[in-house]
Amino acid sequence: MQFEATLELRDGYLHAQLVPDFEITPERMTRLWSDIAAACRRFGIRRVLTEGQVAARRMTTMDSSDNAATAARLVPGLAMACVVSGHVPDQQTEFFKSASANLGVRVDFFSSRAEALRWLGVESAGT
Repeated sequence: MQFEATLELRDGYLHAQLVPDFEITPERMTRLWSDIAAACRRFGIRRVLTEGQVAARRMTTMDSSDNAATAARLVPGLAMACVVSGHVPDQQTEFFKSASANLGVRVDFFSSRAEALRWLGVESAGT
């Protein structure tokens, strides 16, 4: 079985460390959402900090829309803060964030872990 991230429960949130050189594709994102959903159910948590390096993004606007719908279906009420190097937020990123928000999933991108944890509401949590 292929995993897209190492998942670890931390104080108040789930930490998702992406595999090295993660590529954002529809297939890999579906696997990632499935893994995150299973961990969120197991731990009874809906706040996720995702960290890592992104090597590439191979997604159309329609893929981003489907990606948002998958997240909302698998992890309703999710709040995910992303700190990923190699990914520069652009119009497609903004579209994904808006599509997700319309479906009840909050996603945002940050340049530091501290900012991301504040946004998640767990800034006093350990790393």
